[in-house]
Amino acid sequence: MIRRALILGAILLAAPWVAVPVSASDVNLVVIAFGVNWHIASTSTPPKPTIIISPGDALRLQVHNHDAMNHTFTFPHFGVDLQLAPGSDAVPTIAYVNITTSTADNGKWQFYCSVPGHTTGTDPNRDGMVGWVQVGSTPPTPGLEVPLILAVLGIAAVSARRFAWRKR
Repeated sequence: MIRRALILGAILLAAPWVAVPVSASDVNLVVIAFGVNWHIASTSTPPKPTIIISPGDALRLQVHNHDAMNHTFTFPHFGVDLQLAPGSDAVPTIAYVNITTSTADNGKWQFYCSVPGHTTGTDPNRDGMVGWVQVGSTPPTPGLEVPLILAVLGIAAVSARRFAWRKR
């Protein structure tokens, strides 16, 4: 019986080290400047988008300018500040942004157009031509404490059952 408890404890202690980590994804999106707003994928989607990704994901953005005026794609947290020349629906100006996130990027980060009059306020609370990237926190991988507690509980359960059996 003790042998089984020890084997169960060893399995529970080894579980976190053999767990397969979640793999990162490539997140490909089109961000469109139109009507002094940011949109995702289409000029008819709601303005001020929030893009939700996981730490470790590679965010690959095509940034389009469909307006007949200059814009910028400014994203201070990731060190991005692109100038976007005037474009149109038929022939947009396109720039590419590739960002690989990590757990250090957990949080909600604002991007915006820095052309005067397109936003108001200061980082990170601008209003106007803004959007956000939410780098969501993934569930934490259990540390040693979880398997250790499970192993102790398993050993205690086996021991209690064994002692109860002896009393009969």
